[in-house]
Amino acid sequence: MDIVDRIRQLANQKKISLTKIEKALGFGNGTIGKWIKQSPSCEKIKLVADYLNTSTDYLIYGGGNFDIFLDKDEKELLNYYKELDERDKGSILGKAEGLAEAARRQKALAVTPIKKAKPKVTKLPDIEPVDEPKDEDETEYIDLPFPDIPASAGTGMYLVSDYAETIQVLATDEARKADYAIKVSGKSMEPRYYDGDILAVCKQPAVDPGEVGVFVYNGERYVKQFGGNRLISINPDYQDIFIEDPDSFFCQGKVISVLKMKNE
Repeated sequence: MDIVDRIRQLANQKKISLTKIEKALGFGNGTIGKWIKQSPSCEKIKLVADYLNTSTDYLIYGGGNFDIFLDKDEKELLNYYKELDERDKGSILGKAEGLAEAARRQKALAVTPIKKAKPKVTKLPDIEPVDEPKDEDETEYIDLPFPDIPASAGTGMYLVSDYAETIQVLATDEARKADYAIKVSGKSMEPRYYDGDILAVCKQPAVDPGEVGVFVYNGERYVKQFGGNRLISINPDYQDIFIEDPDSFFCQGKVISVLKMKNE
């Protein structure tokens, strides 16, 4: 079930049509139906959520009254989280993800790998010893979290979700320092970073002016050079993005290199 299905379901329960909602909120006819293929803005989602007396979390993710399944400590953490502004929430999420990743790596190191016995070489009379087989590919790779929504090197990439899979990348020094990898979408950072590049990112709540980072502003993710009060595009064909609402802006980390994926 997607966002349009959830809106239609709530509308049916209240015995109102999508056309009535669109008219009441000043949307064009058929606007909501187009959200199946085109992501809406945060402002429009909030307007629909308020009109239907529901939450934006439910419309976007289908989340409900899940706190009945939480223990006392989890409920206390959730209450603290709800009191924070958007920037502090982003900082907390970044730190929590980093701690969780560190815990997973620690567990992985605690597991003792099973060593395969090497084949024995038997020397026969008048026969040369048999060489032990060698691995065809001795290149080392590591796994990094890889969000499904890339960082836009252009006009922004709207965050409907932030689900992360894992990818295998060449185990360079930069890759070992990275907390996650992310794909570039767009050409505004050329010739430094190109559309389709996979970047190594080190999580940190801020970067210095002149450094390139991954940022979220007004619900959209970017890879840009930080300019204090704006996000700078290296490609002169693209305009900079001015940060007019600091409460809707936070940093997801510093870009440290371009990565090479397995089989490249």
